[in-house]
Amino acid sequence: MSNVAVVVGAASNLGYQVLKQLVKVYKGKIYFTTEDETTGYNIYETFAKHAADLEYFRMDITYTKSIINFRHHMQDLDERIDLIINNTDYLPVEKNLTYAEKVRRTLSVNFYGYINFGKLIYPLLNENAKVINVSGPAGLLTTIENEAIRNRISDPTLTEDDLVAVLQDYEEAARKGVEKTEGWGLNVHAVSKVALNAVTFLQHREWSDKGVVINCVNPGNISSREGKKSSKVFENGANAILYLAFEAPLSLKGNFVWSNYNVISWNSDPYVEVTTV
Repeated sequence: MSNVAVVVGAASNLGYQVLKQLVKVYKGKIYFTTEDETTGYNIYETFAKHAADLEYFRMDITYTKSIINFRHHMQDLDERIDLIINNTDYLPVEKNLTYAEKVRRTLSVNFYGYINFGKLIYPLLNENAKVINVSGPAGLLTTIENEAIRNRISDPTLTEDDLVAVLQDYEEAARKGVEKTEGWGLNVHAVSKVALNAVTFLQHREWSDKGVVINCVNPGNISSREGKKSSKVFENGANAILYLAFEAPLSLKGNFVWSNYNVISWNSDPYVEVTTV
C-alpha cells in the first residue's frame, strides 16, 4: 500500500507553495483539494508533470457531503492517509456583511469545518500519520482578553461539546454587539484561530494513543500579504509546515509550532516577538 498525503485548501498562496514543495519531495500519492473546480484543475495542470501520482478532488470543508464523497473515494480505493496538511482558512472579503455574518462564515470554516473534517477523515489515518493544522500568530490564547474565557478554552478536560458551547457564546455576543466588552479580543479571525488551536489539542488528546501526530503551526504573518507579487513569505511559511511533515520528531505532538520551527507556549504574549520557549 503506497503512502498517501492530502493537502486541504491548495488554492491560497500558502497552500499553493505547500503543494509546490510537497510534489518535489513526497514519495507517494498526493491528493489536493480546492473549493473551486477551475482553480483546482489549473493547479493540477501546473504540477502534474512534476508528480508521479497527483490527484485533485473538489472539497468544501463546510459542506459535509463533499467530505463524505472524498472519504468514500479513498475507501473505494482502499487507501489510508499518512499525512494531512489542512490549510483551509477564511478571511471575510465580501462587502456589506454584518459582523455577525462574518463571525458565522469565519467559524464555519476555521472552526466547525476542522471539527467535521476530523470526524470524517481521521478514521482513515495510518498509525504514525501526521496532521498539521495551519493556524497563525493570532492563534495564541492570550489574544483573548477575558481570563475566564481563556480558562474555559484551555481547560485540559475540555470536550468538543464544551468547546462548541464556548464558541456559541461568542457568536451570541457578536449578534448582540458586545463581543468587545466581554473581552473576546482582537477580531473574529483571531478568535477562530484560537478555536482552531483548541480543536487541534482536542484532536491530539483523542488520537495520540492511536499513534497519530497532530500539531498546529503558525506559518508567519501572511494574511495581509495575500495577492502580493512576492512569494517568499509563503515559501517560508510552507517550509515551517513541511518541517513538521518530514523533519520534526514523532515526540513533537499536540503543540503549537512557530514559524521558526520552535514549540511555543499557547499562553505566550502575542505582542512580543516569540523566539523560543
